[in-house]
Amino acid sequence: MIRFIFTATAIITSSSAIYFYIFHERLSKRVAHNSHLGTLSKAAKPTNLESIPESVFSDEYFTLYDHASKSVSRACLPSSETTELLFTKLVRRNMTAFSRLPQALVLAMASKTPEQKESFKAGYLAALDFEVGDLVCGVYRVVVRRRDRVEFEIKMETVDFVQGRLAISFEECSEEGKVVFCSETAMWKRADEGRKMPLERPVLRWMHETAAWWLIDSGVRYLVDLEG
Repeated sequence: MIRFIFTATAIITSSSAIYFYIFHERLSKRVAHNSHLGTLSKAAKPTNLESIPESVFSDEYFTLYDHASKSVSRACLPSSETTELLFTKLVRRNMTAFSRLPQALVLAMASKTPEQKESFKAGYLAALDFEVGDLVCGVYRVVVRRRDRVEFEIKMETVDFVQGRLAISFEECSEEGKVVFCSETAMWKRADEGRKMPLERPVLRWMHETAAWWLIDSGVRYLVDLEG
């Protein structure tokens, strides 16, 4: 019986790993994406991450940067609503969806204050306009808000040697009649810091990529479905 349980568990685990590998590969073809690990120069400065200190763009810091985007024809989105309003709806939907992922469940378990705990609730997230100072999912604090972007500071007490940013934005390409929705993540530490940032670990990096790609892909599909 024990041998049967062990065999069944191994089969289920292997099947799940294969499924998520295929899922990851399919997502990688549905969104545009790139990443960088190491020194981040001023020439390669992410344009949608305004609040990163200038000192980070030097060899004094070790940086991880990920970018994912998805374009859609403006004609496929609801014509009765502005792109700015649709963008706010996308951010609300995506952060609500994120709050149900395994990564967010771990963050929720580590939350201590009433503000942190409240920031995971669906009703709270659905009403946000993401103004500067708003907290989302325990560790994401809005530090920049524009009509076309929201930028969060990532602050985790358990890894206080790491700083980070998450930016969600959109760009309207009037000549092509398209809207490009974008998600960017940056984390950095001092170059002489021996400890690894969470996203330097392969499994966590893979989970982050899968979540980021899925959120931007499904978020755009959510907006398209609003038209229907």
